[in-house]
Amino acid sequence: MGLGLNQGGLGVTQFLVKAGAQILVTDLKTKEELNPSLEKLKGFNIKYVLGRHREEDFINTDMVIQNPAIPHHSKYLKIARSQGIPIETDLGFFFQLCPSKKIIAIAGTKGKSTVSFLIYHIFKEAQKEVALAGNIGISVLDILEKITPQTWVILEISTWQMEGMKKHKFRPQTAVLTNILPDHLDRYPNFKEYAQAEKLIFQHQRSKDNLVVNFDNEETIQVKEETKSQVYWFSTKEKIEPGSYLEKDNLFFQSGEHKIPFAKISNLTLPGTHHLENILAAGTVGFIHKIPAEIILRAIKNFPGLPYRLEFIREFKGIKFYNDSCSTTPEATLAALESFPQQSIILILGGKDKKLDYEKLGKAIGKNKEIKKIILLQHPDYDASPKIFSALKKYFDPEKIILASNLKIGVEAALQKTQPNEIILLSPAAASFGMFKNEFDRGDQFNTAVKNLKRQKP
Repeated sequence: MGLGLNQGGLGVTQFLVKAGAQILVTDLKTKEELNPSLEKLKGFNIKYVLGRHREEDFINTDMVIQNPAIPHHSKYLKIARSQGIPIETDLGFFFQLCPSKKIIAIAGTKGKSTVSFLIYHIFKEAQKEVALAGNIGISVLDILEKITPQTWVILEISTWQMEGMKKHKFRPQTAVLTNILPDHLDRYPNFKEYAQAEKLIFQHQRSKDNLVVNFDNEETIQVKEETKSQVYWFSTKEKIEPGSYLEKDNLFFQSGEHKIPFAKISNLTLPGTHHLENILAAGTVGFIHKIPAEIILRAIKNFPGLPYRLEFIREFKGIKFYNDSCSTTPEATLAALESFPQQSIILILGGKDKKLDYEKLGKAIGKNKEIKKIILLQHPDYDASPKIFSALKKYFDPEKIILASNLKIGVEAALQKTQPNEIILLSPAAASFGMFKNEFDRGDQFNTAVKNLKRQKP
């Protein structure tokens, strides 16, 4: 149920059909919308019901495999449950079949992809046997055959994935919780329930397991009272141990009397305080698992960053373009803006609403004298854009807000209003669906528009 375009549905379909299962794939998306995934399934004997779901398919089957994007209260899943049909996920299969218990899982609202890749990078640099998968476009079942009992398995994991395998009592040896901020309130009835879903990462951990958690986040600082795990903190604001922290311009790991410096801010290439948090979190995991400081530093210095996360795309006519398409919440966009102090910015915003509050974003943009113009994306499905506009006009000159019907027009409008040594930043503060397939498609279209800009002939 739910083939999708982000590898999870595709990975489990390929895995099961190769294992000899008879598969029916059903998805509300059409054949045309699912074409990239369907192309990779050519040649397999698979039945498809696309553009709809049929009730009979959830009764006449041995098992339903639920894509993480499918809400648990779906009426079709209720039908399956009423018939006693087992419901499973790709991660549920993975944990039953994975030969390694050396699992490091990363959850949180923002930063989990960067932290996952950084940890993988650190373990690779330390010449450990390591595999990376999860909520990052790599199906866990694609890497299963490469895993031995000695393999370190680095998993980025979403709330939806954790909820889908509650019955397996998921227990990572080391868990990382980057932060908990308002998000996905279109799927959860309130912030409290969303926060509880993020905390599933440590629910079944025991006293000998590790939990690396953000000391600076008002929601995650409370977990010390909620877990049996050995807690390690990371902080950019406080000297805290055991864990990692920023002191003056240096990063330290401290546990008891052992205080180990492992990086200077001047050596780091990723911009922004939120990336410092990511580095501290990943570095803490490295220290917990006895990786030397010089190897951790080398891995951090060599880490290029991830696409769509404050990614530098191009300089054109002295103007720098940054792609932050994965910023789908107001808090993420605020973090992006804080990464460019004292630099003049044209900001591209707008998208689909996740029932989030944009008042704080509007107020912060109004106070930020470096933001020259706002390009606001408009689309019939983009119900966040009017909310953003409503919040902005209270604090920001409406004359400086330009409405754009697509991203290409938005990029060209931004360019006309920008001077050399200024920045054009795509950081939408909202989901992408409607105008784009997902935030990665939005990022790709931004990159294409930027790369296609041509110098005018004299």
